[in-house]
Amino acid sequence: MFERILFPTDFSVPSMKVLDYIPVLHEAGTREVVLVHVIDSKEITLIASGGQGFLGTVPDRETEAQRELREEIQHRIVDTRRALERQGVKVTVRTPLGTPGKEIVAAADAEGASLIVIGSHGRSNIRDRLLGTVSEYVIKNARQPVLVIKREVIGGR
Repeated sequence: MFERILFPTDFSVPSMKVLDYIPVLHEAGTREVVLVHVIDSKEITLIASGGQGFLGTVPDRETEAQRELREEIQHRIVDTRRALERQGVKVTVRTPLGTPGKEIVAAADAEGASLIVIGSHGRSNIRDRLLGTVSEYVIKNARQPVLVIKREVIGGR
């Protein structure tokens, strides 16, 4: 039924909880996972503007910061891809640049995903919100069914 699922992640602990559900989804017929990490255009702008007047000029910092970000993302993608492949699914990777919610919905359409499996919160884990802003956007705008994996709740909250 859900042969091709889309797994968007920012590599935070809540978003990576999706990995715990892949074996069950695989048993239920999932054969391929499209791993999506959106490089947030706002984050790139923030990184690029940091350091002006400190440790060099903005262009020098931009190149270094972007290189470090790219390397970190590549390592996390490789690790996540391997974890998925060990669970017996084919993996396709997408790393679009843009606004996370919009890019996730666009990737789901472009990849022909039959299901989006997303963590309820990512790095912007706002304590008293029911859902994170990205997962909320995806739920409201995706054409596909969306399975939201709830974050760990400590202390009954």
